[in-house]
Amino acid sequence: VSQWYELVVFTASMEIYGAAVADKLDNGRGILRRRFYRQHCTAENGSYTKNLSSICDDLNRVFILDNSPGAYRDFPDNAIPIKSWFSDPLDVALLNLLPVLDALRFTHDVRSVLSRNLHLHRLW
Repeated sequence: VSQWYELVVFTASMEIYGAAVADKLDNGRGILRRRFYRQHCTAENGSYTKNLSSICDDLNRVFILDNSPGAYRDFPDNAIPIKSWFSDPLDVALLNLLPVLDALRFTHDVRSVLSRNLHLHRLW
């Protein structure tokens, strides 16, 4: 997937924890260079929202893969909702998303596709 997209970590976790997880995922490959943590989120009503405009001004090519709808409440048409992961080795949600991620690279505006998914309330 890193050959298709610039991967950016945007987590509501504290940086000390989020950086450790991102480092583990990156495994020294240098594919997760851009990282945003809790201090980059906006606190609203006891939860944290992520401002996707801080990643890129042109949101037609930006999407967020997140298990918390509150995190992307200001950008629902840029969202791919996914189930939470709890160390389940049989969880294939990310693998199931590969065809979607592949197809989105050929879309001029990801929102034109993702907004349809939002109305279906589909979780990956």
